[in-house]
Amino acid sequence: MAKYCKSCGEEMKGSFCEKCGYGKPQERAKAFDKYKSNRQIKEEKLKRSKKGGKKKASPASIAVLVIVALLVIVLILFGLNKAGIIGGGDKTEPIKAYFEAIAENDYDKYVSTMPDAIAETYDEYLKTFSMSKEDFVKQSYSDYYMLLGSSFTVEVNCGEQTQLGGSEIEDAEKSYQQNFGEKVNFKDAYIVNTEVVFKGSETTETYYYDVYVARIGFSWYIVNIEDYYTSDELAK
Repeated sequence: MAKYCKSCGEEMKGSFCEKCGYGKPQERAKAFDKYKSNRQIKEEKLKRSKKGGKKKASPASIAVLVIVALLVIVLILFGLNKAGIIGGGDKTEPIKAYFEAIAENDYDKYVSTMPDAIAETYDEYLKTFSMSKEDFVKQSYSDYYMLLGSSFTVEVNCGEQTQLGGSEIEDAEKSYQQNFGEKVNFKDAYIVNTEVVFKGSETTETYYYDVYVARIGFSWYIVNIEDYYTSDELAK
């Protein structure tokens, strides 16, 4: 019975096809080697891809990352605290800004040192009397300009700081609510003895103030300033 090649259909007289070579041992070996080499290449690629993939982090490395992240957070919070954004900042900053704003005739800086309810009363005053921000500061402190000259600078030195007690803070909160119609929570409050040196074109004067500052939320604000007095009056 005749045998035919399974590859090309030619009649086979022996164990392999003389026309296409189907069935030759060496051809089978070549085909196997080719298949084997391709398989090895795929396996090597697979191994390389696994090596280059994500490695499972060890507990020690995770701990290091957590510590680094916490340090970064602490540094950020410390910076924000120093800047006065959180944690209250420096209670003397609004005092310095207040007197600087008067010398610079800067209304926005001036009201930024006060709680919103107080700042809003000044805004309403401007609207009611159609007054500009610049005119408001100059008119409010016209006696400074008359004494010191058309322009002046200030040097603000904050001295003794006296912390208010619980009952004093409660009284201050009640007074604030009565005057400005806003309930407020003073988390902390101080009286800061403040020396301000005014240097003008006409003269130089030193005044002393008792400035009341309170922390509302995360920021310090001026809530009251008692009448100033001169160094001569202080000596009496």
